[in-house]
Amino acid sequence: MKDWAGSAIEQALVRTENVHVLYCGDDTSPRLPSTVRVHRLDAIELTHTDRVRSVEEQAPVDRSDRVRIALQSHFRQYRFDEIHFGIRRGLGFRCLQAKRAGLRFESIALVAHLDTCSQRLREQSQMWPADVDDLLLDFMEKYCFENADRRETHPTEAEEFIRQLQWKLTSIVEMPTAETPLVTIGIAHFNLGEFLPAALASLAAQTYFTLEVIVIDDGSTHPLSIATFVDMEKHYPQFRFLHQENAGIGATRNRCLAEARGEFFIPMDADNIARPDMVERFVAAMLRNPSYSALTCYFLAFSECQSTEPSRFLYAGRPTGGPHSLSCIRNVYGDANGIFRTMEFREIGGYETDRGTSCEDWEAYVKLVHAGKQIGVIPDYLFYYRHRDAGFSRSTNWFLNHQRVIRQFTSPAQMPPGEAVVLWTALLGFQQHALHLAERLKCRRYRIADAIHKLLTALSPRRWFAKLRLTRRS
Repeated sequence: MKDWAGSAIEQALVRTENVHVLYCGDDTSPRLPSTVRVHRLDAIELTHTDRVRSVEEQAPVDRSDRVRIALQSHFRQYRFDEIHFGIRRGLGFRCLQAKRAGLRFESIALVAHLDTCSQRLREQSQMWPADVDDLLLDFMEKYCFENADRRETHPTEAEEFIRQLQWKLTSIVEMPTAETPLVTIGIAHFNLGEFLPAALASLAAQTYFTLEVIVIDDGSTHPLSIATFVDMEKHYPQFRFLHQENAGIGATRNRCLAEARGEFFIPMDADNIARPDMVERFVAAMLRNPSYSALTCYFLAFSECQSTEPSRFLYAGRPTGGPHSLSCIRNVYGDANGIFRTMEFREIGGYETDRGTSCEDWEAYVKLVHAGKQIGVIPDYLFYYRHRDAGFSRSTNWFLNHQRVIRQFTSPAQMPPGEAVVLWTALLGFQQHALHLAERLKCRRYRIADAIHKLLTALSPRRWFAKLRLTRRS
């Protein structure tokens, strides 16, 4: 699997019997020995859910997702022993996330080849990162190298470059456990009685049984919601139902966290629907990754008018988990519906309790990283997100919402090692790119103005009248 470049990875593959190449280029497939079978990435059929557009436009990540889907399909047919991929463009990014989460490629060695990387090529050309895609590519390439089962570097200059970047090697270490750990799911409910029954039914149907579910009514005022909450308390005696005066989403989630007895904590919105294996997938991935303090996942958004498990979707959330420097611009970590190590989440103080603004989940992930914690992503759709036009995140002021996240970046000492350099480099690169675009637009504006002036001059009635007079005289 590669973005073909005739590099050292090509030489390694053609020396091996029974080789398949997933060609990810846009031009004609390369000529290879007859022993090598070539598959084109653009020929891979996507499922209905994988065709749903991402809530964020992120072309490099979407391409990596397509590679994961292609390799999963081919693995079922050909049963590979190893998958080799080049670091550049991060094509193996989602495959490695899937393996870390225990979803796919368990018995396959994922081998990363480092010929070069995007940052090295930019610096050789004395260029700064130009846009968000450049930051995403740098993060994806770093992740591929750090999380691969085996790494090969060609040439030695590339190895020296990544040493300067302080890329670190990681490994998957599954934690042995004698029993399934207790998981607490905390639901903050406020005037969502219309949707609460579907949310609780999805939790009652979980395939993971060591569960504690806490539902807190945050001072609901709608009669239907109050009555529904009482009915749900009778219907699910195995769940804990609590009442409080209205305190806001952050404070209510913090009370869920404080009441939690589980080793792991999952906050869930009262209008969402969990997939039956959501908790099971979350727990398995956390046990495989003891270095992670939290894990998020993909989700599929559906219209608020659908009450049962939806089949039609508005958009998909496919978080990347980084780079952290980009999290001051957008939420790279995912929805609140993730899994946390309860004690570690308590150590950072849980959620901030501002009233009148949203994004408390985004801010909480930033706080975790600033406290030296790691956050991973499961590349699978583990829950359904109910999109409501009147939802809190859409009815609040996004300037103020973003401000509460930005405040977590005000102290340089809070930034993880190396991230401050990435942030300032990106700022300079974006500014240079903006100036370049402005200059191009300025030149284009002058050219357009000149062209319009010439056209108007040519069409001037006075000029045509003068031509007509000359014609008559002649």
